Amino acid sequence: MAEMSEHLFNPHLMAWRRDRPSDTPNSGEIEEVDAVRNIVWQTRGEEPSAFERDLADTLINVFGSGVTSLPEVVAGLDAAGLRQQNGARWTQESFRACMARLAR
Repeated sequence: MAEMSEHLFNPHLMAWRRDRPSDTPNSGEIEEVDAVRNIVWQTRGEEPSAFERDLADTLINVFGSGVTSLPEVVAGLDAAGLRQQNGARWTQESFRACMARLAR
């Protein structure tokens, strides 16, 4: 199973040293190239959860249907029957918050 998991996320990534990237130019931190094994197409630190996989699949379908606005995305998620992790229906605010949380 370890072999398969390695393709879903990169366990070799260094942890962020700060809560968020710096807004100041040239003050970021870059890994030393030879100090960590990076898998080029994987930048996640853990395997996506079932919720994250379901959300991604549903968003692919929603955007594939031609949706372009946030209200349409939220309506599409609800129409598809996908609820938030707490079981509630989506709102624009909850979708934004979810995207912000997942982007960290």
